[in-house]
Amino acid sequence: MGDGIGDFAFWIAIGAMGIGFWVAMTPLIRALAERVRGPGRLPSGVEARLEALEAGRPITGETDAFYHRLAELEERLDFTERLLAQGRSEPERIEGPR
Repeated sequence: MGDGIGDFAFWIAIGAMGIGFWVAMTPLIRALAERVRGPGRLPSGVEARLEALEAGRPITGETDAFYHRLAELEERLDFTERLLAQGRSEPERIEGPR
């Protein structure tokens, strides 16, 4: 059986180490909690790009130019389809030499 004072000193030392551990870890735990919790702590530009992605808008000038070019090609395709449909509805006219 152990000495009563020795056992008491052992548990006091264990308690002091536990308290010291939590005191030392508090800033680290607080920083980790803020990083997990805080959505407003993103680097500059990232928040705007996320909002643009969620809204479905073009993000950069390059993608904006791509969408513009795609819209232009769609208009040309629609025009070509209308011309082809119009040509089919009219009878063919073949004129011979006069």
